[in-house]
Amino acid sequence: MLGNYVWFLVEEKEGTFIYAFLEKERMSSTEWELLHLVLLREQEHEQENRSQWQNRLVSILRESPEAFAAAMRIEDDLEDISVPWAWPVFLISVRPKDRTVQKINAEVKRTLESLVQNVDETPFVVTDTTLLLGIFPISPKDRELNEGIMQETACALVDGLISESFVEARVVWTSAIRSFPELLRTAQRMLYLTLTAERFVPEQRVLSLRGLGMYELLYSIKPQLGQAYAEHVLPLPALATLGNELEQTVTMFIECDLNISETARRLYLHRNSLLYRIERIRDLTGYDIRRFDDAVTVWSALLLRRM
Repeated sequence: MLGNYVWFLVEEKEGTFIYAFLEKERMSSTEWELLHLVLLREQEHEQENRSQWQNRLVSILRESPEAFAAAMRIEDDLEDISVPWAWPVFLISVRPKDRTVQKINAEVKRTLESLVQNVDETPFVVTDTTLLLGIFPISPKDRELNEGIMQETACALVDGLISESFVEARVVWTSAIRSFPELLRTAQRMLYLTLTAERFVPEQRVLSLRGLGMYELLYSIKPQLGQAYAEHVLPLPALATLGNELEQTVTMFIECDLNISETARRLYLHRNSLLYRIERIRDLTGYDIRRFDDAVTVWSALLLRRM
């Protein structure tokens, strides 16, 4: 619960999850009180075997996802929370595609421990319904541990889970983290990036904290506004006429930096055939995707149709 809202983790098709919320005003007083009691009991049960730093980390993952650290409120007293490691640390977050986090907990822990070669301690693992977080302390002799190694570790983790445990997962890795408030902000951003990737680039299995650029902005748009924008830019008659040709052409054209020759090559089309497609898109939508502004407009509308 957050203010006058109750946030839920809702399972979609193929085992993916999304956040949904319900306003307190739409619930009866009895429903509200019962839900409040249930959540309090769950939290009390969880806290029995958790230290303060674990509780704060889990609680931040249960708030509504935020894209950037500046958007989060972090209390000053967090600096005084003791942790069982020395700074800095690295984070790796794991979110499975087709199973719950709890079901892959043991597999992820084993794989993480098998990959750790540059730290003296095994990772601290924190499990929530949303993400599994691995916290990697860095020993004094390994202060030069760089981001390249963490990226390799993240890639190896994804490969190991698929090949050994038959678990498909998405992993986000970080650069060095030097305080507990920064760790909380980073965990929250990892969740946001994971949800964004699930929506727009599901094939991308390894992410860095650098982010997903335009996709993050599009994910932050309310679904109803996104759909209204998409329908305005791409009317249904144009979509029906162009079919899959529209998304295939625009997406590849964007990936190829609006290069006609490279797009035609990757689509296995003659250059003139591609130009014909582009003219059809312009005639039916009013947008000439050879212009940067028009290309981004149509591309973003296609992405927002997925929401």
